[in-house]
This record gives sequence, C-alpha cells and structure tokens, in this order.
Amino acid sequence: MPTIKDYIKNKIKKLFGLAEEERNPDLDRLTFMNNEEQLTKQRIREYNLWYEGDGDELLNFYTFNNAVEYNYEPFYSRNKRNYFWAISSTESDIKRTHSGQPRNIVDTLVSIMPFPLIGAGKSIGEGSVNAVEENLKKIIKEGKIKDIYRQEQMPLTLVEGWGCWKINWDKDMSDYPYPVYYRAENVDFIYKSGKMIGVLFRDYYNDLKNTRYMLCETRRIKLCEDGEKALVIEKELFRVSGSDDNYIQKVDFSNVPELSDTQSYIEIGPQDMLFAVPCIFYKNTARTGGYGRSIFTGKIDLFDDLDQCLSQSSNSVRKSTPVEYFNSNFLERDRNGLPIQPRAYDRKYSFYKGQVSMDGTVAGDPVQVTQPDINFQQYSDQAISILIQIMNGILSPATLGIDISKKDNAEAQREKEKITIFTRNTLVAAETEILKSLLSQLLCAYEFMCSGKITVREYDISIKYSEFADESYENKLEKLSAAFNSRNISEEMYMQKLYGDSLSEEERRRELEWLKKNHAEKEAVQEDEEDEDPFAEI
Repeated sequence: MPTIKDYIKNKIKKLFGLAEEERNPDLDRLTFMNNEEQLTKQRIREYNLWYEGDGDELLNFYTFNNAVEYNYEPFYSRNKRNYFWAISSTESDIKRTHSGQPRNIVDTLVSIMPFPLIGAGKSIGEGSVNAVEENLKKIIKEGKIKDIYRQEQMPLTLVEGWGCWKINWDKDMSDYPYPVYYRAENVDFIYKSGKMIGVLFRDYYNDLKNTRYMLCETRRIKLCEDGEKALVIEKELFRVSGSDDNYIQKVDFSNVPELSDTQSYIEIGPQDMLFAVPCIFYKNTARTGGYGRSIFTGKIDLFDDLDQCLSQSSNSVRKSTPVEYFNSNFLERDRNGLPIQPRAYDRKYSFYKGQVSMDGTVAGDPVQVTQPDINFQQYSDQAISILIQIMNGILSPATLGIDISKKDNAEAQREKEKITIFTRNTLVAAETEILKSLLSQLLCAYEFMCSGKITVREYDISIKYSEFADESYENKLEKLSAAFNSRNISEEMYMQKLYGDSLSEEERRRELEWLKKNHAEKEAVQEDEEDEDPFAEI
C-alpha cells in the first residue's frame, strides 16, 4: 500500500515531469535521516505546541517522542533527548514552568501588523474602479478575510514557516469567492525554475465508523493546443491508515456522503492563475521546493533552557520553604495516640523526641524552625539573559514590556526598538505581496462565478499598512507633534495621520481651522520674541 509521500512523488513525476532530485537533493545533512518528511511534520507539530503554550501538551509531546518517535531517528534526534522537557518527563514529583514567551513573541508581531487599508485602482483590462472596489469590500467581508488574517494566516505562517491561501467558490454557500488558509502540513508546493507551477491541498474527513479519508486536490496550469493556458483542478479521495495516517488507498467519492457530488476534473481557461497564494515570510534555505522557515527556527533550544531555568527557580522557592521541627510531646494526638501533623501549604515537618526532666516537664522549645539559604538572583539573571538571546533578531525586549535596563536614556531605548521595526518592515513587505495576489485572484474568481469567463487577468490592488508600529493615540501624538512643530509636515497631513477617517467632514474642518489659527499665533509670538532688543532695558 503506497504512502502519502509516495503518492506526492508519483504525482509530481506524472503531471509535472520533475525528477525527485530537483525537489529533494541528496544533501550531506540527510545522511543520518531516515525520513525527512516525517521529521518536517514532527518539527511543525513541535513549533505549534510551543506556540500554544500549554505545559501539559509540551510534556505529553516530549514524553511520547522520547519513548517512541526519537527511536526512529536515533542519530538526528540526539540533542532533543536531552531537552529539559524530555528528561523531566521521567520524573513525577517536580513542577514544570512554561514561560509562554513563544506565544507572546508571535502575538506581539501579529498585533503590530493590523489588517491594512485596501483599495483597488485601475485594473489591467476593462472594468469600473468603483465597481471593483465595491466587490472587493464585499469579498473581504463575506470571506471574513480580516479574521482569518489575524487568527490563522499571520500567526501560523510565523510559527510553521509556510502555508497557503486556497480560493474556493460555491454559489450554494456565497455569491462571492472565499479563501481558506491551509496549514503547512496540509499543502505541498511544486516549483520549477523558481516558479510555482502546481500545488497540492489535503483535507481530512471521518465517516460514521471513524474511518479516516484524505481528499487530495491538485491545481496546475495546463498548456492547451491553441497555445492558451488553463487551470486544471483534479480531486482524488483516499482511505488513510497507519500510525500517522501515512498509508493510502484510493476510493470512490461516495464513501464520504458530503463528497458524493464532487467533480474529479475541472478545467478553467484561458487563464494562468492557480487560485492559490503561498504564504512565506522567510525562505528556508535548507530545503528546496519553495518552503518557508519558522520564526522559531534556532530558538527551540533556548525556549527549553528558559523553561528549565524558570522550573528550577520555582522548585527552589518550594524547597526554600521553612522547615519546622515540632516536639512531638507538644502535639495533639489522634484516637490511636499518634501526633497530628499541622496542616499548611507544602510544609515539611520533622518530629524530634524532647528530653523529659525529673519533674516530668519536657525540656526544649516546642517548635524549631530552619530555612535553607538559596540564591534566587542567579535564576532571575539567567532567565533574562536567555530571553534576550531568544529575541535577538526578532523583537526588542521593550516591545514585550520587559525592562532590562532602567538606566537607558530615550535615545538608547529607541535604538533597541529598531530591531522590532526591522522585523515589521520585513513582514509588511512579504504580506503586501501576499494580499495583493490573493485579492486580485479573488476578483478574477468573482468574475468567473458571474460570467463563466475571466477577461481581467490582474487587478491593481493597493495595500497600505500604517507607518506606526504602535497605533495608540498617545504615540501618534508624540511623534507627529515633533514633526509638526519643526514644520516638517503640513496641517492637513498632521490631521490625516493623527485622526485618519475617525472624524466627520465637519469635525475635520473645524479642527483644521483651529489648528491653523493656533499655529499662526504661536509663530507670531516666536517672531516677536526674536525681534526684541536684548539690551533694551540696560
């Protein structure tokens, strides 16, 4: 029975004529790998668990992998066997503390990348700009693109390294085409000479007997006899089995009731769009095929070190709890005559036998208290040091609200914030191209839904992100006031940048009049002060 990997290889060879070596060359790094695809899938799951931030899930993952999965890759996974989360999985009486920083980093990057302002200019072809913009607004609203962008596409692309928008259309569901975001493990890209020529999507279904099925959809561009190009969509259904759903067997669509009316072959043309947009922020140079690199690449070791440090600190606090020694002669007894231990949070008690004097009294103090001397500062310093290494190249600590140097002046703080700006600029550049391609193809798909043909091959989509990483009113006021007072921007530009579209036309007019009047009065006062004779009173 073939595996999913075998199916993808054969599909590539059959439909695209590409050799396996072009997609997966024999590199030195693969020498000690048994299954690169399985390792990639395992790595994606690992990244997702760190992002989710659930300590129990992390412990479960490393417990299972340490006992099972790492045995399939005994050489490649040697370092992960020594992770804190993997080693501590064999112990039951320790408290493990997860920092939550992986999720903080990703969510912060998503927060400084709010959904941009989108418009449509003159299309390349025929069509009304006003009609295009109206359709675009409806497509964004009906497809809930803003929500998918914020909750799925942005964070998951950062975490997993790649994903893909797939454009669907179904008049029974909506009058407009809608995009679906596919995660990294459910999409494969087919590249030739650096250009994506095909894409494979995988969806999973379960029947009433809990049998698992995989719907594989291949999209590719076909060169027709008349020289035109057309989009070919092929769908196949497989029953999957195996420990990791690896083995597949082709079955009829009727096996899954909701897929019984599925068309196995669709051809749309003439046009050369896949109606699919890959999402990649950082290219993965260690793997061919147009795949991306997770923002967590190279950081998992440090995440594990940070959790180990915090866990050591937490357990040290518990061990530093004062130990009380109670003279058993002073304790209350139960019905069996045994001492009753005092109840308190995680306190350890030790009994010692007091000496009885000649008159029958017990010598010594009823309670003796000791407390170990533990250096907690070393854990705090180590945690900060590890956190700084984690955020190197991604974010400034100040962006996450971490104050690591209270002595820095304003200029030094701004310098540290630059790394956040650099990261944001990289994401803005990549996301701008992704959204332009997605929205242009959505408009083409809408025309196809309405007329059955595509006359406009490309639309001029404008994507405008805010210049401010911090969108708060206070931050805008501070930055814009400095530029305005130094006469670097006009009153109109100051108003537009500060308030955007939040004011009505009447409010904007009154505010602009007041601003110009106030600014003119200030300039007049400054000129009078400059014209005064400094020796007039002498």
